[in-house]
Amino acid sequence: MSSVVRPKIAIIGAGVVGLSTALHLIQKVTSAVVHIFADKFSPHTTSDVSAGFWQPYLLGDTPMELQRKWSKDTYQHMMEVAHYPDAHETGVQMLSGYTVFKDEVEDPFWKDTVLGFRHMTSQELAQYSGQSHGWFFTTFGAECRYYLPWLAKRLKAGGVKIFERKIDSIKELGSDYNVVVNCAGLGAGKLAGDQSVQPIRGQVIKVKAPWIKYYFNNEDLNDIYMLPVIDSLLLGGTHQVGSWDLNPSEEDRKRIWEGCCKFIPSLKNAKIEADCVGLRPSRPSVRVEKEVLYSGSKPVMVVHNYGHGGAGVTLHWGCAKDAVSLIEECLQELDKSTASKY
Repeated sequence: MSSVVRPKIAIIGAGVVGLSTALHLIQKVTSAVVHIFADKFSPHTTSDVSAGFWQPYLLGDTPMELQRKWSKDTYQHMMEVAHYPDAHETGVQMLSGYTVFKDEVEDPFWKDTVLGFRHMTSQELAQYSGQSHGWFFTTFGAECRYYLPWLAKRLKAGGVKIFERKIDSIKELGSDYNVVVNCAGLGAGKLAGDQSVQPIRGQVIKVKAPWIKYYFNNEDLNDIYMLPVIDSLLLGGTHQVGSWDLNPSEEDRKRIWEGCCKFIPSLKNAKIEADCVGLRPSRPSVRVEKEVLYSGSKPVMVVHNYGHGGAGVTLHWGCAKDAVSLIEECLQELDKSTASKY
């Protein structure tokens, strides 16, 4: 625990990573004064386009031990959230379903994290033409248009202040805060001077199909999946690296629609509600680390937590825990620096 009476922490970003980092921070460093800065809030964040489906995805060269740790920590935490008394407000729900393949593949590293992982039976596989292998398991979905407001509500109840303000440089905040936390998603690269950050474009179709209660994911095709959210069903998708285009593509829509209807013919009767596009914040590996920047001669303590690709929800709580540990380290270093002056 820091001896700084009331350490001031600024968090940049109000997506699932920024808000969860703030929440874990006030749980661990109860004396902290926490302010969040963002120019976009729910329902206008990248997180809001996501189905919030837990499954490690598009994580590049992120070390496997960290993928295991962060994803498991998040899964276990969200199992608890799903049983909170106010779970109906969170957008979190348990989901079971199928992931299918044309050919046999190795089991995923996370098979012992999820509930009830098993191989599909021949009877189950017979439902999906051309597929010879598959998994069944139970995971969770966290629909962020509910989950983010729920997180924000808890933060405000805990005394956190949230400001609508675009931050162009981390140094803008350095003189007013003991630690600045960079959770700015796609914008984190500019703030950190990290040229490796780039978008991975995702497009989905939001439909009404209340008779479908399970998820479906075909790993052999280019992002063909069907994921239930609270009031709708999301059909996907795309992972177009380097594309900044936020306009729905008719070509992508046609491929998604035909691909999903091929496996789930009843979807042809679904009511289409919207076409949605989001830009996943990607880099070669997720970055959760501390850094010291300088504003003139003044050091600015920074903790980075960005680059989660297609796994922001999947990793958010595990990454928040590690980011908060780094914040605590920064505060301890500041204590030592202060003590050495006397």
